[in-house]
Amino acid sequence: MTRVADQYRRACDYLAGGVSSSTRLNRAVGHAMLFDRAEGCRVWDLDGREYIDLCCSHGATLLGHGDPRVRQAVEQVLARGAACSYENELHTEFAKLLCETIPCYERVRFTGSGTEATLHCIRLARAYTGRQKLLKFEGNFHGYHDQVMYAIGTPAEHLGLENEPTVYPGSTGLGAGLEELLVVVPYNRPDLVEEAFRRHAPELAAVLCEPIYYNAGCVIPTPEFMAALHRLTRAHGVLLIFDEVLSAFRMAPGGAQEYLGVTPDLCTLGKAVGGGFPLSVFGGRRDIMDRLMPIGDCQHSGTYNGHPVSVAAGLAAVTAFRQPGFYDHIFAVADRLCGGLRDIFERHKITARVQGLGARFGIYFGITDKVSSYRDAVKHHRDQMLRFIAAAIEHGVYFHDYGGAACHHGFCAAMTEADVDETLNRLDDGVGKMV
Repeated sequence: MTRVADQYRRACDYLAGGVSSSTRLNRAVGHAMLFDRAEGCRVWDLDGREYIDLCCSHGATLLGHGDPRVRQAVEQVLARGAACSYENELHTEFAKLLCETIPCYERVRFTGSGTEATLHCIRLARAYTGRQKLLKFEGNFHGYHDQVMYAIGTPAEHLGLENEPTVYPGSTGLGAGLEELLVVVPYNRPDLVEEAFRRHAPELAAVLCEPIYYNAGCVIPTPEFMAALHRLTRAHGVLLIFDEVLSAFRMAPGGAQEYLGVTPDLCTLGKAVGGGFPLSVFGGRRDIMDRLMPIGDCQHSGTYNGHPVSVAAGLAAVTAFRQPGFYDHIFAVADRLCGGLRDIFERHKITARVQGLGARFGIYFGITDKVSSYRDAVKHHRDQMLRFIAAAIEHGVYFHDYGGAACHHGFCAAMTEADVDETLNRLDDGVGKMV
């Protein structure tokens, strides 16, 4: 038995399911992967096996594992005691940088996770508008609090009609009646957004969306879809919230809103904003953010909000994202990697589609046409993805498994073109064994 398998067996005696997070069980190999160390674009498991990492902490380590700029910033804070639950100069310095970087930010607040960030944005939107309902998009993922745990991974047989998608629960134990506060619309369907506004506009507090839908691989919104969201929310006094927990910093320093040229009222940041440390942010227009206590009447607080270690790491990371040439490198690596993956699948006569933008990409097995919505993505062959991930891991390339889904994969800025070529060579061998 390997050390990885043995440690997973031991973990099952004390951790529920043997993991600290439900999605860390890698079904492609039958157990969680346990890693001992990481550096740059590579990780090493407990048995000393090296892997090129195409998960990168689900996008949190965009700079790469153990980035020296982040490490130095963290060490400086630790040397001063890292006192948490107090305000310090780093909070203001980082808040200022974020307001200069993210188009919609006039005021921000720090919190601990993407789930917390979307929760507080929704509460704030309801306080500001005096309305209760939310419009969300089928398949979009916004964290694990009860209000947004619907229509996130609906099985194909339960999707319902396009003009009336099923508000399908993503877990048991959700509070009764919360689904009544949601209006669900398929992604990239401006006509159905128009219809939803005709029926529900006076009740809507906010429209909440992934501006780049990475949680289904990589789905880019059409200009018509984005224009409809912007126009309709403005016309009806509904707040537009971009959930950029995953999309922020992937393709531009200002995230998807900079890339798309659409500025929301509020947005969330997570994952990469903390430089690999636990941090999320929400913010937006000053008049909306001023509804938060202690100025306003909407509550947001927490002992670990703005922990100095995470804020120092985030400040170092976002400073690095803003450096000249950073995104030239990201797009060069993306073109080489995604193009190489397409060539591998074509050479081995495997039907698959690769869609990516910036540092994240999706792979859809059994699909050749463009994927534009969750309904397109759900046609992907999960069993083939599991075989692909198992082959990749066997050949030293780490893909995280999301139950065989075509979810987001990605790389970090530490990856060089030589690393890409090595990755593709390993995957070519692995895919050859799949056929």
